[in-house]
Parts: sequence; C-alpha cells; structure tokens
Amino acid sequence: MGRKTGEELEQIKRKYGVDRLWSWSRFNSYHNSPYEYFLKYIRCIDEDRQDCIYTVTGGMSHEIMENLYLGKIKYEDMDSEFEDAWMTAGIAELKFDRNDSEKNKKIADKYYKNLKHFFNNHHTIPYKVEIERFISVLIGKNVFQGYIDVCFKDNDGCFNILDWKTSSIYKGEKALNECGQLVVYAISLHQMGVPYEKIKICWDFLKYVKVDYEQANGKWTTREIDRCEIGNKLQTSVKMWLKKLGYENELVEYLDMLAQTNDIKCLPKDVQAKYKFHDCIVYVDLTQELIDRWVTDITNTIDEIIEKEEKYETEKLIDKENAEMIFFDTPEQVEKQSYYFSTLCAYSPNLHKPYKKYLDALAAQQNGDDFFSGVGSGISENNDDKDEDLSWLDNL
Repeated sequence: MGRKTGEELEQIKRKYGVDRLWSWSRFNSYHNSPYEYFLKYIRCIDEDRQDCIYTVTGGMSHEIMENLYLGKIKYEDMDSEFEDAWMTAGIAELKFDRNDSEKNKKIADKYYKNLKHFFNNHHTIPYKVEIERFISVLIGKNVFQGYIDVCFKDNDGCFNILDWKTSSIYKGEKALNECGQLVVYAISLHQMGVPYEKIKICWDFLKYVKVDYEQANGKWTTREIDRCEIGNKLQTSVKMWLKKLGYENELVEYLDMLAQTNDIKCLPKDVQAKYKFHDCIVYVDLTQELIDRWVTDITNTIDEIIEKEEKYETEKLIDKENAEMIFFDTPEQVEKQSYYFSTLCAYSPNLHKPYKKYLDALAAQQNGDDFFSGVGSGISENNDDKDEDLSWLDNL
C-alpha cells in the first residue's frame, strides 16, 4: 500500500475535526527527549548527525521483508539484497558506536552475522499478509496515523499485528514499556469493529532465534539466542545428547563442527530431532489494563506537549532563548538517556543544549572541578571518592 498524500492526510484531519495528526515517531521523540522534540517539530532544525547505522539497519530490513511479502523478490534473493544494503552502509561509514572504534567493529560484526542468518533462515508467515496497512485512530481527542508493518489473520480468526525489529529483544516490563505503538494499532483495528479478544500484538526480533529443545528429563523448554551464537550456546545441551545417544567417541569432532558452522545440520539426525528453530516472535497480552495504561499515557503526554507549545509561543515573543528552556530535558532525563544521546540521537551536542550541558558537567567532574550546577545531586554526591576510575567517561 502506498503512502498517503498530503491532501489525503488533510482529508483525514477534516474527517476528525482536528488540526494535527500524530505519528508514533513524533510522539515518541518527546518521550526520548523533550528538547529533541523541540528541535525537530517546533524549530524544524535539520538533524546534524547522519552516521548512526541503527536506523539504517532497521530500514533495510523492513524494505527487504516488505519486498519479499509483496512478491517483488524471491526468498533466495534476500541474502544478496542484504549484502548490497550492508555494503552501502559500510561505504557511508555509518556507526554502531560513535566513540569506540573497536566496540563499533564488534557490534557491527555481530549485527551482520545475526541479520545474515535471519535472511537465510527466516520462517515465512503461513498466512495471507497485508503489508504497510495504513491506519488512523482516535486516542482521546487526538488522532494518530501510521502504517502497520504486517497484519494477518491466523487459523483462530485472530488478527495479528506484527512489527519487525532489529533491536535487542524486549521481555517482561521492558516489553510493556515498548509496546505503545502496537497498542495504538490494535485500538485502530478495534475502532474498525474487531473485538480486542481477536487482536494479537507481537514483534519479530530479527537478530534472535527461538530454540525449542528437549531436556534430559524429556520435557521441552524454549530459549532465545543471538543467531550468530547458536553453535556456542547449544554446546552443553548437544554434548549431553551426543553422550546419551551413543556418539561419545565422536563428541569432540561434532562439537567443534557445531561451533564452526553455527548449524545443527552437522549433527546426527537423532540429535537434530531434539531441537526446533523458529523466528523470535514475542507476543504481548493485549489486556484492558494495558490499553488503558497507554491511552492515559498518550493523552497526558500530548496534553503536556500542547501546554508547553502554547507557553513557548507566548514567551518567545519576550525572550526567545529563555523560552526554549520550557522544553529542556531535566538533568535526570539526560543522565537516564545518556546512551541514547551518545549513540542514537540524530542531534549532536552542538544543537542539543541539555546534552551539551550534561557533557560539560561530566568533563568538569573528570577534571576534578567542583562544577555540578544543573546536573542533579546524584553526580556531586557520588564524587566523594577522588580516586574513582572515570575512564568510562571517555566513551561519551
């Protein structure tokens, strides 16, 4: 499905009687950093960091999967499509870690191996799928628009909303804190007449594989493994089965082949039968409590944004520079999101003033200065030990 035109989006505004459509990326940018939201959506300042590869890996993976399910490429074409995209990213010198070249190399190598394994071992969805389905949805008095990566109806008559992810896996509370976009999409289907009990939300984490395997007691269990680590992570389990099934004399040879090939196909058939591999699809229970939680969060957050926008428009007439302080991240927010700012944020400290202030304070701490104004009490309180190893600050 093609992207909506500007005129089509204007028609949606008129339909709902609103002057603004929200996207999840716009909403989430405020969650990541209020000042980033200010730079991007109020000041409309171009991002000055173009070297982050995480967005690119997500984009290339989505495009390959879309092309596969739209019939534009064949299954066996995915590997070459990925290799071409990866080479392009390498030529552009995009970075996984902007501060440590050795760490960047290790992360890049692992990312490459994980994604290459996925594109050669993906288990295709066995249902008719709809790709990039456009939705508009009313959340409180706010209207969101977006595109569902994948939507399909399973044998139980349930509509599955799936998002492809190249990030680290979400589990437990982390999954509940990251599923807001999926919940918004679920609400959109519900507003089209689908009961919530017939809607499922999930991610497919491309870097991981789910392995069902039989234990010594005959019971089966499941674990999620980095795709490039299959040969290493299964060593203990495979060793046990090789012994039990009479391959002790060839045990070292088989374990070595498993580590080298990262594939259980090198093992005897009866050992292979103890393992089943699946895409790493993680579902989140779509409870009413979860829906209410996200509706409340979205409503309150947008109310806060609009209040700040209105206040800024008034105060900038008096003092424009001081008015932008309305959107400043707190020191606690910056400290909590320091990895995001150093690695993922598309604005450098040259433009992101709260992050620049945080870095200046950290540099002052590293130099032994008593300079903690505006950074929060945590840093100064923890500075009693002058001999503390602060080498980790070199990564910032």
